[in-house]
Amino acid sequence: MMSTLKRLSTTIFSRVDHAVTQIENHDAVIEASVRDAKRAAARAKVRLARVHADGERLRTRITNVEKSKVSWAERARSVAVKDEDTALECLRRSKACQQQLEELRVALERHQCVESRLASDIHEAESRLGNITQQRNLMRTRQSAAEALKFTSTLDRAPASDLDDIFERWEVQVTETELALGNDDPVDTLDRQFLADEERTELRAELSAMLASDEE
Repeated sequence: MMSTLKRLSTTIFSRVDHAVTQIENHDAVIEASVRDAKRAAARAKVRLARVHADGERLRTRITNVEKSKVSWAERARSVAVKDEDTALECLRRSKACQQQLEELRVALERHQCVESRLASDIHEAESRLGNITQQRNLMRTRQSAAEALKFTSTLDRAPASDLDDIFERWEVQVTETELALGNDDPVDTLDRQFLADEERTELRAELSAMLASDEE
């Protein structure tokens, strides 16, 4: 199971390296590979949960066998004086429990090694996946910035008259839309003239009052 996860992880990430050199749509290749890696990690986590559950069952069996061993030994002591044959059989069963315990403990130790390695492999795969996702986001940002610079550079190389013409047509279109919506604001020159004269008169009166105050 661990070797399968490692092979799948290696295949996915090596495929990314190869595909990036072969296909122009790098973002799509990375995105597909990230999805594959996430699915593989999810399956590995499900398997890890099952392995962990198996380990818990092993521990439960060990606990039960330990109790049986103690119980058979106590029974052997309790009947040793009055029934030697039964005591010997109880002792034999206690020793069998001891042998079973040794086998179960070896199995649990191996199981723990497998579980530990699988958890480590999953952690490594998730770490690499996180790095790839971060690098993908960085490359997306750089690509967007590069495309924006490329576009503005194209505009800079365009003749100024062409850009002026575009802005002029744009302004005409916006103005026509504003007029159609009743947002026009025609300039009333006569009204502005009266307002200017009135302001000038008010300022003269204020200036005269100021000078008169200074003479007092």
